[in-house]
Amino acid sequence: MYGSCVARDTIEFAAADAVDLRGYVARQSLISAGNDASTHIPADLDLPSKFQERMIRADFAGGLFGRLESLAGEIDVLLWDLADERHGIYRFADGTIVTRSIDTIRTPVVDELLSQAEHIEFGTSEHLQLWRKRVDAFDEFLRAHDLFERTVVLEVPWALRTTEGKTTPWSMGVRATDANKRYRPYYDYLRQRGHHVVELREADVLADPDHRWGLAPFHYTPDVYQEVLRQLRDEHGYQGFAPKPK
Repeated sequence: MYGSCVARDTIEFAAADAVDLRGYVARQSLISAGNDASTHIPADLDLPSKFQERMIRADFAGGLFGRLESLAGEIDVLLWDLADERHGIYRFADGTIVTRSIDTIRTPVVDELLSQAEHIEFGTSEHLQLWRKRVDAFDEFLRAHDLFERTVVLEVPWALRTTEGKTTPWSMGVRATDANKRYRPYYDYLRQRGHHVVELREADVLADPDHRWGLAPFHYTPDVYQEVLRQLRDEHGYQGFAPKPK
């Protein structure tokens, strides 16, 4: 999996013996991938979560390409969601780039470091231009490692409403309607490049107040994840994505 909550939570609804998760790269914008900013990272992050520390260090090292290269021969399908693009990136004075993520801004020593860098916001023309260039490079990498046809993009919009009919809460100062508009040109570009896509519409998704990770416009009801699994099986041919028994 390359992405975050959409792919991760979808896998939770697959039967345990149907999916063998070989790798998970999260909290890493594609603009950061392949871009080594590790000279900037503090030696001690003082984090209680080993997962969070691994993801931050992997992002500063731009480790996506190396991780995929080491696993290429074992990958049947690479699930890619764009959830971690939503906060934008930081660019240091030397041109190196890291992802603006929940983990980085909540880690005091990293947040202080990033205050010296330039924030490039998701959805701006500059961010989109940088991202498109990285997509081109990523596609070359995927094709070179026979992964392009095994990659599936998960296009699941932010939910506008909850199961209770309420408007979903804003996330990091962004409401669902605006987030979906910002995402649209990113998904459009991936289609232009020929990527396989699982697609749901705004009308197909609701946010779940009882979601294990809390209420957010990108934390969905079980039906949403079941539909992603169905499309992976029926429309993309990955029969291994059997749902958990009810």
